[in-house]
Amino acid sequence: MASRIGPTYGRRVRDRLMRVAVRAAMSSERFVRFAGRGRSANADAALDPQIAAALEFARITKLPPLESMTPAAARRFAESGMSPLDLDTVPMAKITDTVAGGIAVRIFEPHDAGPNWLVYFHGGGGVIGSIAASEPVTRYLAAQTRCTVASVEYRLGPEDKHPSAIGDACAAYAALANRVPTGGRLAVGGDSFGGYLSVQVERLSKRRPDLQVLIYPLVDMTLTSPSIERHADGYLLTKSMIHWFRGHYLHDTDDHRTASPWFWSDLAGTAPAIVVTAGYDPLVDEGDAWARRLREAGTKVIHRRHGSLVHGFVSMGGAVRAARAATDELCADIVELLRS
Repeated sequence: MASRIGPTYGRRVRDRLMRVAVRAAMSSERFVRFAGRGRSANADAALDPQIAAALEFARITKLPPLESMTPAAARRFAESGMSPLDLDTVPMAKITDTVAGGIAVRIFEPHDAGPNWLVYFHGGGGVIGSIAASEPVTRYLAAQTRCTVASVEYRLGPEDKHPSAIGDACAAYAALANRVPTGGRLAVGGDSFGGYLSVQVERLSKRRPDLQVLIYPLVDMTLTSPSIERHADGYLLTKSMIHWFRGHYLHDTDDHRTASPWFWSDLAGTAPAIVVTAGYDPLVDEGDAWARRLREAGTKVIHRRHGSLVHGFVSMGGAVRAARAATDELCADIVELLRS
């Protein structure tokens, strides 16, 4: 019997048990206070208690940093199991794996889908991540906004370096735009590197989106924002990890300024934007500054800065209450701006 069950079944059982155990612990105020007691003062005084407990757990378990691995190993490690903090899997009316513009896409249609679409790009620094790993988030966005969400499987570095991911994102977006029904509106969005791709698509595409959704976006490949030093270590995304991502995504000969939306001189005419940032994120300064620049250029902007959270919080909404609330607020903003 054991040989018929196999390692995959065993891994699923292990992941399920881990999920239940972590959820139970994170819902206990006593455990959260105990686990996060070392991160409740000084620079971490504003850190969400549940986030603090999760960070201490990660520190104690001494998981190997992604930047110590090859890109292939980092991808396997990042997707080796279902995260205990992930949002619950929301049922969909229909899920379709297809190709758009030559790029693999997974389309999530919620049960009460309206006419609007969101083309979504996952994070991962242009090196890791996938439509499968981001599925809890894309399902949740679809269910909460009633948008049909198309998640794009763009190419990754170092096998396919800059600007391959941008080309894939633009090609998929252009093809998907033709599927939006008459009367429907089209948004583009993503988290982290997915936000970087969303900004590129918004600028380069012939059909501009009606909304851009930028979740703790990367916009400056020079990596000189002060918060990268301020939050260099200890908050999941680290300075060394960001540099590792850039080293595998860009060619050695690529100019960092040319690859950076931050150095675009003219942002006039940009689509309305939702910009979401996290206070304990190495990318928070550039995200906050990007929201200001868009607003100064005349763009309608909703900027939500969640001071107690960290980079990647949308993937923690299954256990971290503040992350779930922030994600719900994001969904409400998407609904509101697509309606206006």
